[in-house]
Amino acid sequence: MNKNILFRNYASVFCSLVFSLVLAFSTWTAHADLNATTDDRSTAVPTGWWVYTGVTAAQVSTSLTQNSARLTDVEIHSIVSGAPRFTVRMVKNSGTYAVPGWWWYYGLTFTQVGTQLTANNARLIDLEPYDAGGGIIRYAAVMVSNTGVAARAWSYLSGVSSSQISTHITNSGHRLIDLDTYFVGASKFYSAVFVANTGTDAKSWQWWINQTVAGATAKINAFGGRLVDLERQPDGTYNIVMVKNSGTDAFGWWWVPDFASITDFMNYASQLAARPVDIETYVNALGQRRYLGIFIDNGNAATKRIRGVFAERFLDANGNPTRGIFEAYLKRVSSSVAVDLNSARSAETASSFKVVHLLHALRRVQAGADNLISPFIYYDYLSGTFNDRKNACPDPAKEIIANQRTDYNLEKGLDEMMSISDNRTTRGMVLRYGSTAINTTADLAGMVGTQLRHNIGCAYRNPATNKYSTSLRNDTTAADLAKVYEDVWTSSLLTGTPRSEFLESANPGAGAGTALQSIINAEAALQGKQAFAASFGSLIRTWGKGGSYGTCLPNSLGDCGQKVIIRSGAGLIRIPAKTTGGVVAYRDYTFGRLISDVPVPCFGDDPNIAGDQCPTVTNYEATYSKAANELYREAIRSALLTW
Repeated sequence: MNKNILFRNYASVFCSLVFSLVLAFSTWTAHADLNATTDDRSTAVPTGWWVYTGVTAAQVSTSLTQNSARLTDVEIHSIVSGAPRFTVRMVKNSGTYAVPGWWWYYGLTFTQVGTQLTANNARLIDLEPYDAGGGIIRYAAVMVSNTGVAARAWSYLSGVSSSQISTHITNSGHRLIDLDTYFVGASKFYSAVFVANTGTDAKSWQWWINQTVAGATAKINAFGGRLVDLERQPDGTYNIVMVKNSGTDAFGWWWVPDFASITDFMNYASQLAARPVDIETYVNALGQRRYLGIFIDNGNAATKRIRGVFAERFLDANGNPTRGIFEAYLKRVSSSVAVDLNSARSAETASSFKVVHLLHALRRVQAGADNLISPFIYYDYLSGTFNDRKNACPDPAKEIIANQRTDYNLEKGLDEMMSISDNRTTRGMVLRYGSTAINTTADLAGMVGTQLRHNIGCAYRNPATNKYSTSLRNDTTAADLAKVYEDVWTSSLLTGTPRSEFLESANPGAGAGTALQSIINAEAALQGKQAFAASFGSLIRTWGKGGSYGTCLPNSLGDCGQKVIIRSGAGLIRIPAKTTGGVVAYRDYTFGRLISDVPVPCFGDDPNIAGDQCPTVTNYEATYSKAANELYREAIRSALLTW
C-alpha cells in the first residue's frame, strides 16, 4: 500500500488536539465562505444543483454539459463489468460557485492522482478511494485550479491511520474538508483532504470517527456544529467533520443518515429549499440501497421566511418535513422568481388543476375547433342539494341519459367549473375533449410536472371499486400552475376573446382581503405611510383558482389507511406601484401555493355538527392561509416604497 503523503506549502498554525475516539478541534473566528473557491460546503448563496446516482462516466459528462455545472462530490455507486457507476453532486459553475478550472478522474492510482494535480496545478476537493476489484484500490478525484485567488495552502493523505491524520493536523494546522475510509483485507485505512485553517478559511472545527447516530448528534449539539462531511462505515458507524455554526458562518442546515431512495433524498432537499453539500450511498445488510446526506440553505431571504411560516405546523420537532408536502412560488411576470419553496414537486392540488381544463378548452376555441356558445353536456352523479350535486365524485357508470344535463353552453360550463368549482362540468370538459388532449395541452404549455389521471372530485378513490390508490393522483406543481396564468397574461398561450374569457372565468377580484390588508398596513407603518395603506389595498387585483380535498392514502388492501388533506391556490396578483409622476403602474406576479397529503386524524366536514370538529385541520389551514398571504410581503414592501 502506497502511504506517501503529498504536501502543499502551508504556514504552521497551532491546533489543539484531544483524543476520544479521534477529535481534533481548533478555535477561530468563523467566516462565511463568500464563494465556493475553497469548497462549496460553507456557501449558502442560492444556486442550481443536481444529484445523479447509478450513472456512467459518460452520463456524468453529459449532465455536466447540459447543466453548465461542475462536480463537487463523487461517490462510487457500484462496479459493473469492471467499470464504476457513480453517485455525483454538481453545482452551477457560475457566479459564487465558479472556479477558474476544474477536473475529475477515476481509476487512478495514488501516484497518478499526484501526477494529475501537478499537471493541472490543482487542489483536491474530493478524493474517493474504492476497490476496483480483487482488492485493487483506485481513486476517483475532483480537483480545482489552485491558482490566483483560488490558490490555497493544502494537503492530502491516503493509506493512513486516524492517529496519523491527527498528527498531520497538529503539525500542519490544516483543517479536514474530506474524509473517507477503505479496507484492504481486514485492514482499515483513511484518505483525507485538508486546507490551511487560516485567513478567510479559518473556522472552529472538529472531527470524530466511529460514531453512532446518537453519538454524532450529541457531538454536533455540544459543539454547536454544522456537518460538512459525513461517511457511513460498513459497521454502521459514522465519521463526521463539522465546523462551528455561529456568527457569519451560521446557516440553516440538516443531515439525514438514512434515506430509502434517491427520490426521498431529492424531495427532502427541495422541500426545505436546501442544497446537498454531501451525499453518500451504501447497500445495507438487507441488500437495500440507501442514501445519506448533509444539506445547507439554498433559498433566498423571502423563500427562507416563507419556509419559516410553514415550519410552524409542517415540520416536526426535529425540523424535518414529515407532515405532507408544502409549496410556495411567486414570480414577477416576465421577470425573476421571488419565492421558490419546493415549487417543482408534483403533488395533488384538487380543483386548482381545473385551470388546465380551462386552458385547453379556450385554446380549442382560439383554434376555431370549438365555440363558446355551442351546447355543453354534463351529468348529475348524485341527488340532493345543488352543493351535493356539484361537489360529487363523477362516476362514469352514472353517465346515462337520465342523468344528462344540457342546460349550459360551453362558456357557462367553463364559468361554473371555475367560479363554483363544479366537478360535473369539469368532467364534462374531459368527456368533450379527452384527458389525453388535455395532457397534451399541459405539455405544450411547459407544465413539466403535470399529469391528469382521474376525475376531479374523486381524489384518490376509484368510484368503481371504492378503493383508494395514489396512482389516481392528478399531479401538478405550484410553478406549473403559476406558469399558466403568466403565459395567458402575456398572451403567449391565449389572445383576444379566449384570453379575455380565461380571465373572466378565473375569479377576478378587486381589493385586498382582511389578512392581506393587515400585511399592507404593517408594511406601510414601517415606512411611515399609514395614510396610503387603505388606498393601496383597494387597488390590489387578483385572478385565480383554489382547491380543497379530504381523502385517504391507501393501506395494503386499498382501504383508507391514512386520512389526508389537500389545499391549494394559484393565480395572478397585481400590486400597485407608482411612477415618479405618481401614476399607478402595476407590478404583476403569478403565484402558486399548496399543502398536499397532509396526515390528519379527521376531516371536520360534517355539516350537522357545530363548532370546530377537527382542530388539527383548523391549525393546518390557518398556517397555510398565513403563508398564502405572507407570500406577497416583500413585493408589497417594494411597491410601497414608490408611494
